[in-house]
Amino acid sequence: MASPSPPAAFDHAPGLSLQIISLAGELWSGEVREVSVPGSEGRFGVMARHAPLLGMLREGMVSVYPLGAEPPLQVYVTGGYVEVQPGKVIVMADLALRSEDLDQARARVAAEAARSPMALAFTDEDYARVHAEFMQQRALQLRGVPWK
Repeated sequence: MASPSPPAAFDHAPGLSLQIISLAGELWSGEVREVSVPGSEGRFGVMARHAPLLGMLREGMVSVYPLGAEPPLQVYVTGGYVEVQPGKVIVMADLALRSEDLDQARARVAAEAARSPMALAFTDEDYARVHAEFMQQRALQLRGVPWK
């Protein structure tokens, strides 16, 4: 007796379609061989012909492995949902940033913080003197000498 043929959704496709969408719009889409997402119950991977599911995302990195010669891509998400179908995955994130954008954002924030009036005020001699006095008082306190 011949076995029944698989449904059309289970054709031998080498990859699957992926869309990463945030509240700001579509961040990335394309064909992938695998995607790994931070699920609410733990990280899980999805490949072609995965069983359908709808899951919640927690904060973390979505790892994207494109089908072509492109290098793997990391996308930071703050939460949301993922819909998995045998040939398609849709990541619906509250906020999503590509890893290189995240690094640039961190660098920009650090540079702005270094130029802030408060940071500039902490680089003068008065700050150094106050800091040295505080450290001396703390060292005495740790040795059991009461705070002055």
